[in-house]
Amino acid sequence: MQGKKSAKGKERKQQRKVVTDLLKDYPAFQQYNRNGLDLSLEYYWAEGLPQNVQDWAFTLCKKNMEDIYNTAWGWKDETKLEELAAPEARFLVAYDKVSDGERRPMAYVHFRWEDEDGVPILYCYEIQLEAAAQRKGLGRFLMKFLELIGRKAGAHEVMLTVMKANTAAAAMYAKLGYVEHEDQPEEEEGKGPPGYTILTRRMVAAAPAQRALRPVTNSIQLENIIFG
Repeated sequence: MQGKKSAKGKERKQQRKVVTDLLKDYPAFQQYNRNGLDLSLEYYWAEGLPQNVQDWAFTLCKKNMEDIYNTAWGWKDETKLEELAAPEARFLVAYDKVSDGERRPMAYVHFRWEDEDGVPILYCYEIQLEAAAQRKGLGRFLMKFLELIGRKAGAHEVMLTVMKANTAAAAMYAKLGYVEHEDQPEEEEGKGPPGYTILTRRMVAAAPAQRALRPVTNSIQLENIIFG
């Protein structure tokens, strides 16, 4: 029992190291001070995401996306809550400073490291902004930061799913160079065309990607290989 406890402690220490170190590698992306916004970024694993921030993220996503989700696979509160709390979930959260010692979340990106035939992929699950932070370049900034993280880590590509009804998001991704992935959802008989599209933007493969080619069983193991 003592051996298992020690191993778990070592794993938690490695996880904390990743959480602490990631943003330090990107000083230019720790702040967003443009177009009337003055925001600071924080990075979290799901287990370290404050409960009030998780609650806010769920509420924001539901407000922004419930109707759009219902044009594709439908919205379920429990499904979204499970996604936000999944151990493999990673978050970038942009905060606005309200007063000394007090801040308010304004936007977040939920992403994960995934494995596709031994190749590391960075998958963007959600990018959500409060109305006051929209159309001010923040979404583009966060996506470019995500791409930089993926490129530096040796990810083969950044992938995401966009609802066809979400025309504003689709337009932004097109401007950023995202194209349709070769694997698309098939039309189900009697249900019409799928309401979503899988997009991708390929990254320049870096040396760290080669370390991820050995078999992996989950995204946390993949992340440890990438940053190991």
